[in-house]
Amino acid sequence: MASFLTAYILCGVSVATLAELSVDRLLAVLLGLRYRQVATLKRAYLIVITTWVIAAAFSALWFLNPLITLWYITIGIPLCLITSIFSYTKIFLTLRHHNSQIHSHNVQQGNQKNQLNIARYKKALSTAIWLQLTLVACYLPHCVVIALRAKSGLSVSLHHASIYTATLIYLNSSLNPILYCWKLDEVRQAVKDTIKQVLCHCFTS
Repeated sequence: MASFLTAYILCGVSVATLAELSVDRLLAVLLGLRYRQVATLKRAYLIVITTWVIAAAFSALWFLNPLITLWYITIGIPLCLITSIFSYTKIFLTLRHHNSQIHSHNVQQGNQKNQLNIARYKKALSTAIWLQLTLVACYLPHCVVIALRAKSGLSVSLHHASIYTATLIYLNSSLNPILYCWKLDEVRQAVKDTIKQVLCHCFTS
């Protein structure tokens, strides 16, 4: 039971955090210079704490009524995924429109700064989308099984399906570090430096 509740809390926080990240990236695109005034560190702390409290509260409701927790997962995870899909779609459309506008401006002005900023942002956005797609592929099967379980009750086949699809969710946590190292140069370099330091320490010892 402890493992079950811990998994629900951590998975709920993971999905919600990625959804919040997508909204954060959308605000960065839409607000521009006003982004720093809206997305303050204090508000970020508040959102993170609220996310953990909600995930823990709904998971703990399993002891009172398991259906509440099941419906929380059935509704909460798809809602987070829909939020992420909407945000990234809006970002893509906004960036494409913005890119077409400044392209002609840069050709006339010879300004490369905006192009470099957009290229850097697109790379960060690409990483976030890869993480999102991986999450959808790993979480969606389990969401379907949980929805069927909440609607029709627990059966032997649904129990086995729940175990197998839960393995995909745990796999997502293992894939995320690989994706970070693959898509982010800073993370990849930090991992290389850490490995070198460990190896040097081992050999000198």
